[in-house]
Amino acid sequence: MRIVTVDFETYYADDYSLSSMQTDAYILDPRFEVIGVGVKVDSAPTDWFSGTRAEVYNWLHAIDWSDSAILAHHTQFDGFILTQHFDIRPKLWLDTLSMFRALYPYLPSASLAAMSAHLRLGAKGNEVVQAKNKRRTDFASEELAAYGSYCRNDVELTYAAFKQMLHGVPAQEISIIDMNVRMFVEPILQLDVPKLTEYRDTILATKRQLQEDSGFARDVLMSNDKFAEALRHFGIDPPMKVSKRTGKSAYAFAKTDEDFVDLLEYPDSRVQALVAARLGNKSTIAETRAEKFIETASRGRGFPIYLNYWGARVTGRDSGGNSINTQNLPSRGKDKVLREAIVAPRGFVIVVGDSSNIELRVNLTMSGHTDYLDRIRMYDTQGDAATSDLYCEFASELYGREILKENKLERTIGKIAELSLGYGAGADAFRRMLFAQAGIRWELEQCQPVVDLYRERHPKVRRLWNFCHDTVIQAIASGNALLPVDYAGWFFTTDEGLTIINQLGIHYHNLRRSAEGEWEYDVGRKVSRLYGPKMVENMSQHAARHVVMWQAARFSQRYPVVLKVHDEIVSCVPEDQGEACAAYLLECLRTAPDWCNGLLPLNGEVGIGRTYAEAK
Repeated sequence: MRIVTVDFETYYADDYSLSSMQTDAYILDPRFEVIGVGVKVDSAPTDWFSGTRAEVYNWLHAIDWSDSAILAHHTQFDGFILTQHFDIRPKLWLDTLSMFRALYPYLPSASLAAMSAHLRLGAKGNEVVQAKNKRRTDFASEELAAYGSYCRNDVELTYAAFKQMLHGVPAQEISIIDMNVRMFVEPILQLDVPKLTEYRDTILATKRQLQEDSGFARDVLMSNDKFAEALRHFGIDPPMKVSKRTGKSAYAFAKTDEDFVDLLEYPDSRVQALVAARLGNKSTIAETRAEKFIETASRGRGFPIYLNYWGARVTGRDSGGNSINTQNLPSRGKDKVLREAIVAPRGFVIVVGDSSNIELRVNLTMSGHTDYLDRIRMYDTQGDAATSDLYCEFASELYGREILKENKLERTIGKIAELSLGYGAGADAFRRMLFAQAGIRWELEQCQPVVDLYRERHPKVRRLWNFCHDTVIQAIASGNALLPVDYAGWFFTTDEGLTIINQLGIHYHNLRRSAEGEWEYDVGRKVSRLYGPKMVENMSQHAARHVVMWQAARFSQRYPVVLKVHDEIVSCVPEDQGEACAAYLLECLRTAPDWCNGLLPLNGEVGIGRTYAEAK
């Protein structure tokens, strides 16, 4: 398969640019124009062409794309142009932006300029700055020639970077990059505009009514300082918290802040109305998403799913991009409408597979808790007939009586404990998680026994925390490579982090002691703390990511992957293939890669439906 490196230069202006618009919106806008395109076939010199849309179309189609991989830097951009404007779809999509982000996640930027400088490939030009507000016909011949030289240089830099980085990126990851690009540039899913419109209008009507009931203007509700003054008017000291982002004191006005939500039950009904109006008017994420979904649907090209490959810099998980984060769409409550609005084309169905509590399984396997793993295998064997599970077991010990799956509240508390306390959370953090995840309000005194019970029941998890804190972090800081880390034999130290052999790893760049004696490292433009339980959390999420991505890559050899959500794989196939697709997806979710050494028990749930919500 030959590699065709591509780079488009396109019109942009003060009021029309990729930096201020969604990628698909920019490319499908009536103002869009290709100024020129650079194409390099394998190692041959780069060709540049500039002409009308029809001329560019004919020039591109003179190239044999039948057995090609297309390479670009930010392939979602160049690839979307190729599929939507020029009807070109290769066998494989390659992307140096994704490769660089995975190999050097600690660097602040993965732009072509930053990548070229870091890899010492040469300098990227700046002719693009001079092209602002200029249509193709506005360029003088010498200007267009200079722009062509600039584009050819970008293509050469991209190809050189690809060749240099390829040895460090496993073949499986190349498949995953292709998968991520393809779900954006060749979209299959569609959106239900009437349902989204009704949902958005309901949100707006509710917000207007809440504001009217409060008796305050909207600017008071939206401004922290003005809202704080409104509370003081009723004799209430505004609740405060320490901001995780800045470390400074800040107003606690979020729906996850208990002291603030408690004001919904304040004796004065005016305060209740004020707080309800603030919560309703400030919760704009649902409204924004609905608007973005509607705008996307209006462009008539399906629902392009944009995922940032290696978006989570430490664990390697995907993150949402293009101003639409599909990684955390609500699965319950009134906001489930967003999932209901993601639909299959006529004659197709959506198939969803969800890996069952994979982080919990990974953590227990790495810790060597074979007792729990044996019970997980037993419950997996029982399937739907199981009336209990690990969450019920924990809750049973906590409550001193048998808790079954039908005991929803108690099992929920057991579930949150098993899933959250494995990373060293204390009583206060557990209390916040109970409220944020399930709306359960407990006093601190109620939470501490739960934490104590978890640590008593999971001594090997605590052992792994301590080993990572006391030994592994120091080994990485000292450059001691290939020290075994976990009890499953998966992770080893490198001179800058952790790795699963033959996989992309975790980077703790410039790991050192802070002035306060704590371990810290650089990631992007931030400094992050590192301690034993945090490292175990990183390891669990990183290993789970590799498992699910391996499963997705295996599955994609037979069926398309149209969306990935952390531990979830989504496909869309013709109706008559739905059952076979679901069966194979479940088989993949129950199969572990070889590096797991046969130790990790896996299971999953699959569903089929016309909508994403129905399948999930």
